[in-house]
Amino acid sequence: MIGSTLALAPGARRGVAAAPPPITLSIVGTNDLHGYVFPFNGRGGLELLGGYVRNLRAVRQADGGGVVLLDAGDTFQGGIESNLSEGALVVDAYNALGYTAAAIGNHEFDFGPLDTFDPADGPDPRGALKAMAARARFPFLAANLIDAATGRQVDWENVHPSTMTTVAGLRIGVVGAMTADGLRSTLAANVHGLRLAPLASTVTAEAAALRNRGADLVLLTIHAGGRCSQFSDPADLSSCDANAEIVRLLHELPRGTLDAVVAGHTHAGLAHVVDGVPVIESLWGGRAFGRVDLSVDPATKRVVSVRLFPPHDLCPTAACSARAAGVPAPADAPIPSGEAIYEGRRVAADGAITAAMAPELARVRRLQSEPLPVTIDTLVRRGVDAGAPLGNLFADAMREAMPGADVSVNNNGFAGLRADLPPGPLTFGRLYDVFPFDNRLVQLTLTGEQLERVFVEEVRRDRPGALSVSGVRVHARCDGADLRVRLTRAAGEPIDAADRLSVVTSDMLAAGVVFSPVAPSTGVVIPATAPIVRTVVERWLRRRGGHLSEAQFLDSGGARWTYPDGACRVP
Repeated sequence: MIGSTLALAPGARRGVAAAPPPITLSIVGTNDLHGYVFPFNGRGGLELLGGYVRNLRAVRQADGGGVVLLDAGDTFQGGIESNLSEGALVVDAYNALGYTAAAIGNHEFDFGPLDTFDPADGPDPRGALKAMAARARFPFLAANLIDAATGRQVDWENVHPSTMTTVAGLRIGVVGAMTADGLRSTLAANVHGLRLAPLASTVTAEAAALRNRGADLVLLTIHAGGRCSQFSDPADLSSCDANAEIVRLLHELPRGTLDAVVAGHTHAGLAHVVDGVPVIESLWGGRAFGRVDLSVDPATKRVVSVRLFPPHDLCPTAACSARAAGVPAPADAPIPSGEAIYEGRRVAADGAITAAMAPELARVRRLQSEPLPVTIDTLVRRGVDAGAPLGNLFADAMREAMPGADVSVNNNGFAGLRADLPPGPLTFGRLYDVFPFDNRLVQLTLTGEQLERVFVEEVRRDRPGALSVSGVRVHARCDGADLRVRLTRAAGEPIDAADRLSVVTSDMLAAGVVFSPVAPSTGVVIPATAPIVRTVVERWLRRRGGHLSEAQFLDSGGARWTYPDGACRVP
């Protein structure tokens, strides 16, 4: 098993009575699971993580040590089983795994109101997150998450700035926090009324409070991270991003504030010591876990040495578990055979984790299989040379959902449409695969000149097919080095610069770079009652019914976008 030990204090002297052996505290860290609870391409899966953790706990129990299991956030959004359960599936698995605590990440806010909210109470934009925290048998941590109305840390059930637990006779304090960009990296409607306090002062104060309450060790689980590419020497930071947020934070903290950190957010690897503090981060998607062992003097309760392990692939076979994730084996190294061995024991997937997920998984499968009254006759693709038929379908549905809307703009690119729509009877699950996000509709009033500016900047970003439109045709051409954009309505009528247009789009586009030239994000307020894009499309399909094919969304009058062919596409 690959690992590196760093001594932090001198050993025993000759002639002195032998002291009790150090207590080994193993900190296991996960991050950025993004709802991927099942194996993919032969790696990952929470059932397998349970097997690795069980082996480690057995070893620590035998030597008088203990295990702390921490998660650094972005736990729920991503895998369809987690999304459709609004994270409940993951929480049930984490309960069975015995997590000590989990940080709240930016994507924990993505689900917005609980799907089953009581209409009498109105939709709470943090309803799903609050429900998951209440469901958990471990605390959610968010020390720097502030309620703007009170100026204090949020006061939600089972959400705290920090927590205290006792493991192997050691009092362990754990602080939780999230990246300074956290509230800008999720759906704006769901975080309205929240703000983030500065990380360094918040973590310093919370750690000091834990020490004053008697904490022997203070750990930080944080949805902020870094990136290193070499793991052979934890003290060697030459392969690491020196400007990473976690590195900058640890430079700011007083020495002795923290004893170890579990990081996340950057989807990268860390197993290094920064300013005397061991930091682990383990990629993303449930592929790997991190580990750091602290050897603690039982008399002084001080850390005397640290052993860091590179991110370890979650593998069921010895061939891939014999090395750490991202650490190449020597060219002449033999390829081991058989099942994975961890801490001297065979790794057996923990069936209790699968059993814990089973009730929610059954509910999810029923929801996925719910039929919609539509049959798709041909594959409807996200993008082809002639246009973006699936994007056009979404754009048409969005425009028709808002009475009086002139134009709609849909996102086909990053965080937009995720899959083509396959032929066959349409189910809710297939529609959800196409668009798993809870983005909401936003209605803007723009002039023809402003809308033209939006499309000019989009063409200059050189992302053909990234946006689909309805109710408008975009004619872009190069006039030498200059870019010219002309807008017409779908029937061919020109749109004048002074025309006032009702434009429907998603909250992500409205509050992001696409509409920022004409609608600054600070001026876009999205109510929690705004309709969800996927729900709008589902209702549109239910009303339409019957048979659909790709050809219906490749307009016979020509593509809705005409992209220029020339150097003017580049700003």
